[in-house]
Amino acid sequence: MEKLGYMRTLCVVSALVFISCAGSSTNTNQKLSSTPPSNIVGEVGNQQVTYKELIDNFSSGSSSSDYSVEDISEFLPIYLDYKAKIMSAKDEGYFEDERILSEYEVYSKQAAYAYWIENKIRPTLFNDYKNRYSKELKSSHILISLDKNAFPDDTLRVYNKIMEARNKFLNGSTINELDPVYSSQNQGRSMGGDLPWFSVGTTVKPFEDILYSLEIGEISMPFRTQFGYHIVLLEDKRDRKPSREISHIFLQRGQNKTVLDSAFYELERGNDWDEVVKKYTQDTQSASRGGKIGWVNYGARYDGAFIDSVMQLDTTLPYSKPFRSNYGFHIIKIDSIQTFSSPEAYDEFIMTQLEESRTFRTSNAFVVNWLKENYKGKEYSSVLYETVSLFGKLDSTALSDISLNTELGSKTIYSFDGKSYTTQDFLDYLVSSDKGPYAKNYARNWYTSFQEYVVDNSLIALTLRELPDFDGQTENYKNGLVVYQINEDSVWSSSTVDTTKLMNIYSQNPLDYSYNQRYYYHLISSGRDTTLQKAIKFIKSGNSPDSIKTKGISVGITSDSTGSFQGEPFDKLSKMEPNSVSEIFEYNNRKAFFYLNEVLPGRKMTFEEAFNKLLADYQPVREERWLSYLRKTYNVKAYPANIEKAYQAENSSQ
Repeated sequence: MEKLGYMRTLCVVSALVFISCAGSSTNTNQKLSSTPPSNIVGEVGNQQVTYKELIDNFSSGSSSSDYSVEDISEFLPIYLDYKAKIMSAKDEGYFEDERILSEYEVYSKQAAYAYWIENKIRPTLFNDYKNRYSKELKSSHILISLDKNAFPDDTLRVYNKIMEARNKFLNGSTINELDPVYSSQNQGRSMGGDLPWFSVGTTVKPFEDILYSLEIGEISMPFRTQFGYHIVLLEDKRDRKPSREISHIFLQRGQNKTVLDSAFYELERGNDWDEVVKKYTQDTQSASRGGKIGWVNYGARYDGAFIDSVMQLDTTLPYSKPFRSNYGFHIIKIDSIQTFSSPEAYDEFIMTQLEESRTFRTSNAFVVNWLKENYKGKEYSSVLYETVSLFGKLDSTALSDISLNTELGSKTIYSFDGKSYTTQDFLDYLVSSDKGPYAKNYARNWYTSFQEYVVDNSLIALTLRELPDFDGQTENYKNGLVVYQINEDSVWSSSTVDTTKLMNIYSQNPLDYSYNQRYYYHLISSGRDTTLQKAIKFIKSGNSPDSIKTKGISVGITSDSTGSFQGEPFDKLSKMEPNSVSEIFEYNNRKAFFYLNEVLPGRKMTFEEAFNKLLADYQPVREERWLSYLRKTYNVKAYPANIEKAYQAENSSQ
């Protein structure tokens, strides 16, 4: 299946396979019968084609459900030919072809990932995101940093330490008291402590998930994120305040606030806002647009105190009084408060926010993590610790040389979707995936990779069970692959053509396989006029165009004497004299000129030169002969009269 060009693309894209691979003929020579049931529009072999099947497959290749009797009638013979090709492919073993099955397996796996995103993950995340978006949360936390590849001993130590902090909180200590004692430091500042109000999509998802699961006043159990281990306290929860679009007049820290008082005074006297902005603001980026800095809400990337000040402003006032923030001094004007014209507009906005957030991704790894979380992926830490401890004792022993005892080898180290995987399974994976070579080099990502391997191998079966419609999509693709290949072998392939027939066509139609008057030319191109002028000077000095590059002149050179010369710029050749140079012209976004070597007389092509044209000319004949064979072999019958009846019945009931 090396060929993945234009024809394959047409043949394997969903239900469009019927139109693109069934053949271009709309011949309705299929055998007719006067006695089929009214809902049967055709027969292929022992299969009857109903009007509904025909419409379903016609609609799957079209973005519109608006079709006429004529449209369906034209599609009928194409679809019947397609069905005959499928039957022929089954009879000839294409559905057992290892090349096709291998490509189908790769496609199915990748399609399954995409199918989960569109049909399960996106809708589920949308509902969760929408519910969370309506609330704002206030929290504080303890954070002990931990490298993502930390060894089990270090992980256990950090876990025990943060559990100690949690127990002290439950016994009456506050987060403010515990934070400086337990939280890690970064550049002299605590990584834990008080957090500003925020909403969905602001922090990493594991942290957000835990926080939204808590009741006010509840503290979480220890949990891990990319930063380390946390415990978080939900202090308060409230309805989300609509985002506010604002402009400001800004004075940097360290400046005299009386300058901003002067700006406020001018506004109070009725001076134009934009003019006052230009006169006083020190925010050069927003000065030219009336001080506009955009939308602000809880979760925006501004200082928490500044957000509080903006969100608490009286919306009935035209602008605020001057106030101080960590940035400096501001006068704020609220330009707009976010509203939505309809529930649908609100949902569209929420979906956009979700897709732009760190919550949503479209990678395979994202799907794997979602499946692990939602289909009972469970880590057995104690068994992992026991296994890794054994690895550490084996020093320079290769993974492939490790022999686990029966007790350890049979222990469950990971489970997913109700199926358990043992330590022996884990070791076998490490060996087969070349994760070593030595046991002592164990890294935490080996276990993560094993989990991804388990989920990936379970994906197709899980998809078919949870999303049964997926089977139809992949079946269409498999059908497309076999139809492509049987078309290739029966119609398109040069290796299966009867060259005797091509030779007869070649001999009987000499004028069709001849060159007319031809031009032997060189096309010289460059990105610079000056370079082309050097090339022209070189040629006019009596040198061959083929020698231009030997003089260090950087140009592109192509030559031809058998090609088809049609349209710009090749029509210039007919106006040139041999051994002459054309004017410079634009060609493929570069500058170029022709050098015409000579005008060649017409001649008959050799059989080798004519072969591709002969193959293309003979292809419709091969195709029609093959289709005629299929229609006869599989007793293809069309009942176009029943389309009219079914169409009228369908439309009269609507």
